[in-house]
Amino acid sequence: MIIWGMSKNGHDWAIAVFKNGNHIQTFSGKGKSHPLTTVYEAKDLGHPALVIWYENPYLKAIRQFLAGQKRPFKRNNVKKYLRDLNINCKWTYVGHHESHAAAFYKSKFKDATIVVFDSIGEFDCTSIWKAENGKLKKLKSLKYPHSIGLFYSAMTDRLGLESQKDEAVFESLSHAYTPFSQLVEEMEGDIIKHWQPMPKFKINFHRGARGMWWGRGKKEIASAAKVIFEKLITKVLLHARETTDSRNIVLSGGVAFNKSMPKLVGKTWDDLYIPPNPSDTGSAEGAVLAYLNNG
Repeated sequence: MIIWGMSKNGHDWAIAVFKNGNHIQTFSGKGKSHPLTTVYEAKDLGHPALVIWYENPYLKAIRQFLAGQKRPFKRNNVKKYLRDLNINCKWTYVGHHESHAAAFYKSKFKDATIVVFDSIGEFDCTSIWKAENGKLKKLKSLKYPHSIGLFYSAMTDRLGLESQKDEAVFESLSHAYTPFSQLVEEMEGDIIKHWQPMPKFKINFHRGARGMWWGRGKKEIASAAKVIFEKLITKVLLHARETTDSRNIVLSGGVAFNKSMPKLVGKTWDDLYIPPNPSDTGSAEGAVLAYLNNG
């Protein structure tokens, strides 16, 4: 049986092809939608009997509607989208963060704590999971708009860089300056609502952070934001350690690309796994793994 996992988030897309439960190949690229040429290329490996979408399109549409975004239900019409790509088979979905958490199945761990650091799923932005006996169970989550990923993207945009593209440039800038503790305290006071048990924000970073902290240099803001970012991640990881008893940890979601993540995990766990592609592109494969193991 051929199963495809599919993801599409507005700037990246992916198709993961599975045959009889085994991953055969993943096709991925940049862009707002899957190219027809790639769909036909994937079909050369076998026409799908089932497509697993990487998130719940109905919940996502509701969140976008509540946030005032344009045409949320039309944008999330997966049935029509697949039909327009000449994909005429049954389809279903798994949750956005479940697709990320399914990176566990590539880790070779028997059990693990999984932390998903994302911009936005349907509503979840950060989530803590337990993997045991081959099953995933969500234990805790931070919901929109309290997003560490959106905070990082907003800081990238604040420096005049392009979010979802120039985060690596932002990370390099953040190492170029030692921030004054006064600026770190000022920024925390402006944006942090509370730290415990997991951090929440005073503002919605989906709307950006332009206009904040004028008079400060780019390197200064980037370095202060790095200090806050690492503190945010550390708070969540400490809460995850208190919540679960596994000594293995899996980190997934786009934020897991950040090079500081292994250092922030430190010695709290015995072993760490970060998938090669923890972002939504990797979720095409994760969606199928979640479906096969938890369906």
